[in-house]
Amino acid sequence: MRAMTALSVLPLDDLKTLIGSARVVAIGESAHFIPEYHALRHRMLRRLHEELGFTVYAHESGFSEGLAVDAWIQGGPGEYPVDGFTYRFGPDPALREMVRWMRSESTLRYAGLDLPADLASLLPALEHAATQLDPELVDRVRGEAEKWAGPFTMPAFAAYAFLPQADRDRLTVLLAELSARAEVTVGVTAALRHELRLAVLLDQQLRAQATGAYEVNVRDAAMAATVRHLLRDPGAKIVIGAANNHIQRIPVEAGGLRLPVLGAHLAAELGDDYVSIAVTSGGGRTSTRVPDRDDPRGATVLDVALGEPEAGSVEAALGTVRTESVADLRPLRATESRPRGLRTMDQTLAVDVAAAHDLVAVVPVTSVFMPV
Repeated sequence: MRAMTALSVLPLDDLKTLIGSARVVAIGESAHFIPEYHALRHRMLRRLHEELGFTVYAHESGFSEGLAVDAWIQGGPGEYPVDGFTYRFGPDPALREMVRWMRSESTLRYAGLDLPADLASLLPALEHAATQLDPELVDRVRGEAEKWAGPFTMPAFAAYAFLPQADRDRLTVLLAELSARAEVTVGVTAALRHELRLAVLLDQQLRAQATGAYEVNVRDAAMAATVRHLLRDPGAKIVIGAANNHIQRIPVEAGGLRLPVLGAHLAAELGDDYVSIAVTSGGGRTSTRVPDRDDPRGATVLDVALGEPEAGSVEAALGTVRTESVADLRPLRATESRPRGLRTMDQTLAVDVAAAHDLVAVVPVTSVFMPV
């Protein structure tokens, strides 16, 4: 077996040269709820905005909920909209600091990329519909959606799975009608049209889950659709914040399935105009998730210690890094000795890291901000 090639790390100051002329740059994370990753993303976003003219920050969070965050960044009244982020991201102090900086900058926009309400409800996507479309039709859709909606993903999926087939079909038909009305009605905002497209896609995600069609990865396709929606502005240059496995350029392989993810869609469409930056940790703590029947979410988030980097992983190839750094993975694509593993929470998952990502950034030590 050939020895793995060691990676040469560069200071973050080299980011401008490494990005080049790309229009979309995705900055990942090996786990959620890591303040150091938000702080790193903040510094990278600031550099990309000030030096390369990036205009939008788009986060792995609900699109509908994120409209309130963007309104606040643009100078809206009130306090930081903590509920404008889904998946319990909002309270993280490092994310809060980044959003406050965006508000002070006033030239950056924000968008959530994702399906609404942690995938547990269509209701946020319907909130604005009654002000622009037939309220009676909106009420009929809401009545069907309320039959299974809830605050948590897994119980909502279970409630949907127990619906009679006639109820599922009625919701699908009504959503298609409402979305079509939005497309043909003059004066409907582009944001509402996209909210309803995402509502239709969440319905399709639920239908796929209920029938065991797990190869139908609607969620990542929906996030890619949001990027397309944002790129309709010809001057838009977008920074994405999402987990490493969402932003990778190649499909995720798991459980015998090959699932196209957000980054795979964008790489296919944008080529070199898309840059994926995996973000990982040299050591410290990480969040992980374990099944828990007693937790209403169906799983519990834990704060655990990271082990030593596994042999053959990108973390092993990086070696000991004492400051935040970045390395270019692209030259390794022509070699056989490239890294074949990347941290995901407290595990190292097998992946051809150089094929999956263009760059890798490393934080020397990480900690966990436990969600409420």
